[in-house]
Amino acid sequence: MVSLALSAWSTTTLSGKPPPFPPHLPTKTATRARPLAISCKAADDDTETSSDLAKIDRRNLLLGAGGLSGAAAAQLLSRGPPALASPITSPDLSKCFTGTNFNTKQPLDITCCLSNCSDATDYKLPPVTKMRVRPAAHLAGKDYFAKYEEALSRMKSLPDDDPRSFMQQAKIHCAYCNLVYPQTGGAPDLRLQIHNSWHFLPWHRWYLYFYERILGYLIDDPTFAIPFWNWDHPDGMIMPEEFTR
Repeated sequence: MVSLALSAWSTTTLSGKPPPFPPHLPTKTATRARPLAISCKAADDDTETSSDLAKIDRRNLLLGAGGLSGAAAAQLLSRGPPALASPITSPDLSKCFTGTNFNTKQPLDITCCLSNCSDATDYKLPPVTKMRVRPAAHLAGKDYFAKYEEALSRMKSLPDDDPRSFMQQAKIHCAYCNLVYPQTGGAPDLRLQIHNSWHFLPWHRWYLYFYERILGYLIDDPTFAIPFWNWDHPDGMIMPEEFTR
């Protein structure tokens, strides 16, 4: 965690009555701090030169939005240039390699290559008849989690080559997140990695969207939604027991 200095004065052990004013008062008008320059674009590879160190890309300005997070951001930025997410390109599906286990730095023991379909059609959103609402895990209840477990059980019982199977969902995540495919238009050794890139959030939103729809289809409940860990609520801060099984 970032340690935040919330006091502007150093702590001093005093004898007797404390002075009514801070121990050190400025004798001259403080020099106005130079405002930070907000850049509107970054280099293609997000490299930083010495002249860029006083600038903050507007994407990273979100880090300092509001309250204590702003103080945390100030401490982080004072230690050097801000960390930037890397841009990526689409995968070259004609070439596929063995993925990497990032925990062991060793090759994976499964093949994550996806079917290279040349006649794929654009996906169209289905009509919405009823909005799915994801319940907080600590409020979902045993019956709801029983439904979730039943949907997962049916997904895992499907043949591995079924596109709805649990294994196929794992392979999709592996294909985009474990250095399986090279990126188009890049260096030959530049592999696709959704994590730590601009696509992390939108890609995983789509991933969970299809995962959720498959689960609902398998239990014949088109309104089914995945329970989520509401960790920022006092009643839901503890990891839900159902997610630890």
